[in-house]
Amino acid sequence: MEYNSESTLSNKNRIIANFLLILTTLLWGTSFIITKNLTQEVPIFLYLGIRFSIAIIGFIPYLIRIKRMNKKILLFGTLTGLMYYFAIVFQTLGIQTTTAGKAAFITGLSTIMVPFITWLGFRKAIKKRVWFAVIISISGMVFLLLEGESIIIIGDFLVLLCAVLYAFFIVLNDKYVRIVDVYLYSTVQLIVISVFSFGGSFLLNERYDLMNVSFLFWFIFIYMGLAVTTGTFIFQNWSQQHQEPTQTAIIFTLEPVFAVIFASFVFGNETMTIYGWIGCLLVFSAILITVLKNKNKDKNEVPLIDPQNSHLELNNIDSI
Repeated sequence: MEYNSESTLSNKNRIIANFLLILTTLLWGTSFIITKNLTQEVPIFLYLGIRFSIAIIGFIPYLIRIKRMNKKILLFGTLTGLMYYFAIVFQTLGIQTTTAGKAAFITGLSTIMVPFITWLGFRKAIKKRVWFAVIISISGMVFLLLEGESIIIIGDFLVLLCAVLYAFFIVLNDKYVRIVDVYLYSTVQLIVISVFSFGGSFLLNERYDLMNVSFLFWFIFIYMGLAVTTGTFIFQNWSQQHQEPTQTAIIFTLEPVFAVIFASFVFGNETMTIYGWIGCLLVFSAILITVLKNKNKDKNEVPLIDPQNSHLELNNIDSI
């Protein structure tokens, strides 16, 4: 009887976890078009500074752990925070001249880059299906780059730089979260991103009248900071304790799909040619192939991105 009770609880938690993970990807999916629309009015670095500083508020309850702060947390949090900062800057700059949907799919290519980075750094073997996914993803990128005018291609390459940086971030993040307090570590990352964003805004002499903005303005920023950033972190952390990493990764492939839906039909009216849609389909297929496990894979194998490790997706690198 006790076994049945535990089994029922486990199944219930998995169902809740799946719901929260889907909600997480949905929230990430909204961030691309919201970021693009908001940064048409608000200077980019100021936007990032406000968004990530609001996200810090959500981590205030975890400051009760401040006694656990040490040099490793500060050093690793600063390093990965800087890496994430530059990735999100490239993504936000790129999204100005490309569509939000394309930006989401190109950012998703970081999933395919991770195995190659681990191969270069740790000589971890690359599976045949990953090589196959690379061929498909490159084909998809060709179609995406054929979409639109030359100015849009500039944005595509900036987002591609974001994907490269985010892939490196994932690898380092996976290593560091295993040896530090994940909540204090994440707080340091957010502080670094906020400080450098405000610093960039100051250096570029960005100006915006924050004293005379509407309630909707702050509502959107609170949504982006607390829901898309802090909220998804909490949802993901809890859910990955009750769901298999592979299932989580597969659910996360929905992010660019949601991004296209919100950019094209909900918050925006972006359109793509047949080249763009073919490119998105190929990239999505490549990402899906990369995250799928072989049925005969050792169940005890520790994945690169395992429970509670890929926590700072923030905006899917939040969007980012």
